[in-house]
Amino acid sequence: MPGKHVRFSPTPSPTFSSSSLPSSPGPETPPPLGFGSPYHTTPLPSTITVPHPALAASQTPLWNWDMSYPPDTMTARTSLPSDIWTQAATQPPVGSLEIICPRLPWRTRIYPRLKGSFVTVADVFDGLYRALRTPVIAGEFELIPSARAKHAVNDAFLRRCKRQLDFAAQRSEQNSGIKRIDFLGDMSEFRGLVYSKEGWILNVS
Repeated sequence: MPGKHVRFSPTPSPTFSSSSLPSSPGPETPPPLGFGSPYHTTPLPSTITVPHPALAASQTPLWNWDMSYPPDTMTARTSLPSDIWTQAATQPPVGSLEIICPRLPWRTRIYPRLKGSFVTVADVFDGLYRALRTPVIAGEFELIPSARAKHAVNDAFLRRCKRQLDFAAQRSEQNSGIKRIDFLGDMSEFRGLVYSKEGWILNVS
């Protein structure tokens, strides 16, 4: 775009159930082995892994969240238990998980905040936001297959900068350059995760 320049940067609680949302948390006694079990941090062979209801893909997810903003800006569509953030992101709980999105050329690996623990709901939201804030280097930008697609990413970058509250914040965003979130264009709304053999697929809209 005339007059616009692209910039690049240098190279707790593991339990949940179908009744967890929006009802109050369950008893503190350990649940039986299997669904909700705190005794396994990685899925057993042939075990079906399912996402926490707060993370499950849906046309009407539990959250309103534009992933270009921090997770603390997200709002819930219904009342939720107070300990939802520390609940396991999946059942069985896992020590890490990989998120992929058809609109992004990168994979995002999510790890628990507490070493040796399992990935929580909060870990997923925080990890996604941090990953999407990663600056894009020039070589990655050049991998975009068409000039039209490059313009779309650049336009998303400029729109994101303009949404900042003041001039100083806008300049700061411009100086930090294009980030991975800009590759989503106007498809930055979180619509949940779906498990597949390739990884957890991030749905956006």
